[in-house]
Amino acid sequence: MNVRKPGIVLVPITVILLSIGCGLVPFGTQPIGEVRQAAPSLEGRTVKVKGKVVDSNQIPFVGTRFYKIQDATGELWVTTKDPLPAVGEALIVTGELHNAAVLGGTSMGIQIQERSRLKARP
Repeated sequence: MNVRKPGIVLVPITVILLSIGCGLVPFGTQPIGEVRQAAPSLEGRTVKVKGKVVDSNQIPFVGTRFYKIQDATGELWVTTKDPLPAVGEALIVTGELHNAAVLGGTSMGIQIQERSRLKARP
């Protein structure tokens, strides 16, 4: 008699669903240009972008680290507490969007406060 074990199917499905829910897979990224355009309405919300690191910097003695990520539609600054990624590295970044100021409906000083970062295929 051939008896099927439900765990054989349920375990992989559960792992996949948890990975998607925790942002561990590269689904659901937004073009940086769209994020920049919608920035006033995205204040404090979680965004997920994919791009290439084009610049990075650290403020000495303060510990503030930031890097610029770019795709074909635009670029954004990302602040992080983790070590800086290498320039040229392709990443998927999830984090909270912040505007330094919004003047006349236009965002100034848009940045993402990094929550997680994954290496992406270029």
